[in-house]
Parts: sequence; structure tokens; C-alpha cells
Amino acid sequence: MKKLILSSIACLAIALSFSQSATNWTANDCAGNPHTLFTELDAGKVVVICWVMPCGACIPAALTAANTVIGFANPKVVFYLCDDYADNSCSTIGSWASSNNIVFTANFSNSAISMSSYGTPGMPKTVVLGASSHSVYFNQNGTITQSALQAAINSALSAGTAIDEKKNTKLKATVFPNPIVSNAILNYSLNTSTNVSIEITNILGEKVKSISIGKQSAGIQSYEINLESLSVGSYFIKLNTGESFEIVKVTITR
Repeated sequence: MKKLILSSIACLAIALSFSQSATNWTANDCAGNPHTLFTELDAGKVVVICWVMPCGACIPAALTAANTVIGFANPKVVFYLCDDYADNSCSTIGSWASSNNIVFTANFSNSAISMSSYGTPGMPKTVVLGASSHSVYFNQNGTITQSALQAAINSALSAGTAIDEKKNTKLKATVFPNPIVSNAILNYSLNTSTNVSIEITNILGEKVKSISIGKQSAGIQSYEINLESLSVGSYFIKLNTGESFEIVKVTITR
């Protein structure tokens, strides 16, 4: 019965996280770089935030969060280390992180980034935010596990991809053949004369190829893409015009 109760509580916590939305903020990090949360989420980033005192009890969660993000090796997954109430200096939180081997994408001591936006403050508190829906995929105080954090980040990445693939489908982009051995034809339709470009990213979100096609007239178009230089695996071909874009997932095989 005890296990059943604990399992129910865990499921409820997960459900509450998915139903919650992030709160936007604009703040400079400790290096002076500006950040706006919703702008970054709209660009496809998954943002992991950990608030710390800093203190000894905060080390395990912050270290787990940092190492989990590093393990993804994906520039779209970032780790922000924040002072809990912005009452410690940037140098203090930076030195604390360095002495405990906690590697962050950026660190902050800014009251605009408030953990109270995500329920009861914790020491530490960790959240995972993602997708253009600005959803909360993880929200936990205290100790966290790498497996739970990985699952949350994967969910946020998948949601972002799903949204991108459904967005702006008027271009009617298709790729043939798919799977691809070396070359593929990208077929699409333009409503008006416009500049067209192609961007290819791998499953980690890293750009591996970009092509500027130039201005094309309205109507059905096709473009042959040479992919011989890319390794076997899955990729996303993003067709860009002046007002729209569409993403097609492809697989390269040999």
C-alpha cells in the first residue's frame, strides 16, 4: 500500500509539471549576456534551471543537472545555475560551482528569475522548461536523479520537434527518396516569389549543412541535395522562405 501511495504521488507530481507553464523573464547572466526565457524556448532550446543557496546540500542536485545536460552534448539543451534569492554575488556562485565541478551554460544572480513561479521554493530547486508552449517538464525540490531529468529533457526535445514539424505546412515539402543513400530531391510549393534556403541539422540540433538557393518564382519547385558527406543516421531538413518554414525528417543509409 505504501508503494502504491508513493507511486500515485510521483505520477501526480509529473502530471502537475506537464500542466504548468513557465514564467517569462529577461535577465543578464553573470557574464553580462542578455537572456529572455520565452525567446530561447521559442528558438527550440530546452532550459534546465537549478536554484542554489549555494550550500553543501545543493551540490548533488546541481551536479546531477550539470552532468545530465553535458551528457546530451546538444547546444539546444542548456543549464542555468541561479542564486536562490539573488543575494549572493556572481563571483560567489561562480566560485562555488567551480570548486564543486559544476559546469553551467550560464550563471545568474538576478531576482527576475524566481523559483516561486514554480510552487514552493526549495533548496535546491530544479526545473526543465521547453517547447514553444513554454511547458514545465520537470519541477522538483531537493535531490534529483539523472534518469528522471533525462526523461524530462527528452520529452521537451520531442515536443519541440513535433511542434516544428507541424508548423507552416503550406510549403508541402517532401523528400525523395527517403531513406537517402547520397542525393535526394526536395520538392515544395511556393505561393509567391521568394528567397529560399535550406538548413540541415542532426538529431542533436547541430547544423551540419546550409544551402542558399536564392530567389525562386511561385509554383512547384524542386532542388537536389547532395548528402554524401553526412554520416548514416537521422537528420532534419528545414526549408526556409521569407515568411514560412517546414521541416522534414530524413534518414541517411549506405
